[in-house]
Amino acid sequence: MKKSAGILFLSFGHLLNILVLLAAVVYAFGLIAWMHAPVSGVLQTIAMAAVVPFAVAWGCRSAGRHALSGMPAAQRQLRNTPLAPLSPLKKCLRIGAGAVALVAGIVLARNAWTAFECASDRSRFTPAAEAQARKDGFTRVCKSDLSRYDISFGSLDRAIRTLAFTPADLTRTPFAAFKSLGGSVESITDVPSRLYRGFHMPDGHRLTLSEHDMSADGVRTYRRAGDEPERINGLRARLNVMEVKPGQAVSHLSWVEGRRSYELWIDANVAREPLRAQLFALAASLPKSVPACPNEPPEPTGGTEWERFTAPPPPPAMPPNMQAAEMKHATARPCR
Repeated sequence: MKKSAGILFLSFGHLLNILVLLAAVVYAFGLIAWMHAPVSGVLQTIAMAAVVPFAVAWGCRSAGRHALSGMPAAQRQLRNTPLAPLSPLKKCLRIGAGAVALVAGIVLARNAWTAFECASDRSRFTPAAEAQARKDGFTRVCKSDLSRYDISFGSLDRAIRTLAFTPADLTRTPFAAFKSLGGSVESITDVPSRLYRGFHMPDGHRLTLSEHDMSADGVRTYRRAGDEPERINGLRARLNVMEVKPGQAVSHLSWVEGRRSYELWIDANVAREPLRAQLFALAASLPKSVPACPNEPPEPTGGTEWERFTAPPPPPAMPPNMQAAEMKHATARPCR
């Protein structure tokens, strides 16, 4: 019985270590490669989350070794020597590791409770809360709601080389005066059609510009006119200001020019700080976009907004003998 328990604890400890490492790799790849989350923040989150399961795995392996230490065969397999008493240094290291695991567990539990408490707070969606948001000019959100706007950046030149469209030229805009943080590319339906560019402003704020050429990947969008009271060069736009607490906020401006969808956000509350006019001026300074597929069929204009959104685009005009070849490349864009 003792031998079986020792083998079980030892095996579970090794298995838990492997599972935690695999989960960490998958989590890191998903957030860094797909969601462009900052590497340092992802690694910090992984380290905090992995401390507790690693501590449990270490405890299971230690219990398994102790259970098997009195068996000569097990000694030859595991250590080849009897279990020696711990030195003062090892005792201190184990106590320190236990303290770190305890603190990490408390922090994780507190963060999880805070996130759950915020997510389950229905009072944020009451008419009174909406009226207060309109009065304040911003919406109070959970910390997790801002994670989508925390983008990591790599080489901008390398990112632009992989794009399926020509991004806006910023050399003659106020963006050129900011320090570049690099760029990141996101693929939509396997087409590299979204570009993120980051900037560091002289006042210390971080600015992000996103361009999505929907003619490159064929994506269509639906935006209600009533949700876009702002204007950028005559185009409808929407400003969404979100705040977790003073000093931790995002002001997000979005609009569509033809088949190019733009998003511009800053890590500040423009309702509290005098940055609103500058944010709109930056958006208005962008030159007219050059679509990747200039001959793409136009959007349908008849019927209701929902019918226009869901109606399939008209088929491309082509001779009958070319239709079979076109069907083999159904995922290709018409302009390619």
